[in-house]
Amino acid sequence: MDRHRASGPNPQSFHSRFQRCRCETFHGHRIWRKQRFPSHRRDSSRVSFPLPLSPNSLTKNSLFVSPYIILISVALLAICVRIALLYLPGAREVKRLESNAKSPVFEQFSSALTGVGTIRAFSKTDVYISRMFSKIDTHASSFWHLWAFNRWMGFRMSLIGGFFATFVAIFILVMPGGGIDASLAGFALSFALEYTGTVIWTIRHYANLELDMNAAERIIEYSNLATESQEGIEPPAHWPSEGRLEVNDLVVSYADDLPPVLKGLSFNIERNERIGVVGRTGAGKSSLTLALFRFLEAREGSIHIDGLDISTINLHALRSRLAIIPQDPVLFSGTVRSNLDAFDEHTDAELRDALMRVHLVTESEFAAASGSTTPLTPTNRRNKNPFTTLSSPITEGGLNLSQGQRQLLCLARAIVSRPKIMVLDEATSAVDMQTDGLIQKSIREEFVDCTLVVIAHRLSTVVDFDRVLVLGEGRVVEFGTPRELFEDEDGAFRGMVMESGERDKLEEIIKGKAA
Repeated sequence: MDRHRASGPNPQSFHSRFQRCRCETFHGHRIWRKQRFPSHRRDSSRVSFPLPLSPNSLTKNSLFVSPYIILISVALLAICVRIALLYLPGAREVKRLESNAKSPVFEQFSSALTGVGTIRAFSKTDVYISRMFSKIDTHASSFWHLWAFNRWMGFRMSLIGGFFATFVAIFILVMPGGGIDASLAGFALSFALEYTGTVIWTIRHYANLELDMNAAERIIEYSNLATESQEGIEPPAHWPSEGRLEVNDLVVSYADDLPPVLKGLSFNIERNERIGVVGRTGAGKSSLTLALFRFLEAREGSIHIDGLDISTINLHALRSRLAIIPQDPVLFSGTVRSNLDAFDEHTDAELRDALMRVHLVTESEFAAASGSTTPLTPTNRRNKNPFTTLSSPITEGGLNLSQGQRQLLCLARAIVSRPKIMVLDEATSAVDMQTDGLIQKSIREEFVDCTLVVIAHRLSTVVDFDRVLVLGEGRVVEFGTPRELFEDEDGAFRGMVMESGERDKLEEIIKGKAA
């Protein structure tokens, strides 16, 4: 009980710091994240192991036989310690290699399990099997060498222990003064064997304890990660009430030693405006989103929402008052209900209404599901719409849903939260045209009373918005209505329209909106 209490703060501190560490921890140490983080549970269990017992009681027992045996016992202990000191330097490094080689095996298996459908679709099964075997071979090699060190020490200690028992037996036979009686001789031999085993296992436990300090070393490293500041003021309960966004001379970078990705960005967004953000790859569109949620802290400049500087606001309050639908939909293992309303703040009717608004289910399907008494057969279960009941299971990452269903479910979650500022980070880039149309229809119908910032990869997504922000190399290239930007013969937006495969459709939408 005491050892669990003593070891408790370190794993808790590690988890807390890892969840709150800065983005540059992952961007700058991708290999470290993959190869070292998965071993944290094993590290936590290692530091909870009990310490070995001391052989002092056995040493006292030797006095019942002869004080001379203590001298032999000390010699045995000294030789074993010498062997351990020779063993530790090499075994310590091999143990570190073994620990680092184990995590990639689990990471490879986890990633292959997640993307098994894609791997089979591209006929890359043999490639991933070869990678797995290669990583298993690497770990097995280090593990073999670690046990070779272990056997090296064990053989020598057992050999020394055998010599010790032999010396004690010879000492009993040649003991001056007529020797000792049979019972005491048996006790002496029993002591010799038990003392040898205790010394060997004490030294071995100490050696393993020092090797397991690799785990404590990693936990201490994790616990010292730089974290996001949790300080800041609590905004008013109704904030943001309007959804006005002001960005002034914003300079942002992914790390202090890296060049800025946003370079003096300045623009204003009025209440309930729909703003499309477009630009070439690397223009800074996604970085703007990260800065808005303070995943990236501003080097210079500021972002104000309804007149309040977000750098002064508590992080939890800021991120809970805004909403985002990312390019890769994020779902959790649970049910439809838990993914829509994780904190049970809304009624079933509100959740069902959100699902209907994003066209995942119709009212008639809800009614049929609630009134149906037909027993579920394997065929019925396979063909049933999973969104007709809020208790339908969702697997980890939403893998039992299609990409379009996952994205629409995330959209329904945003509708439930009713934010005043909604950000869509290329939310339709990985879905088909039909699902894209459903998402665009839902956006136009459901978010009329909030400020909408859409980072788009298709111009048709934002060409009918109130204004379009064109970014280039981290700077504002153009900002205005689609009509104004299209009329600029040398403008970047007009160039994108002309290069698009939907040129005629885009021109028609722009001119129709202006009319």
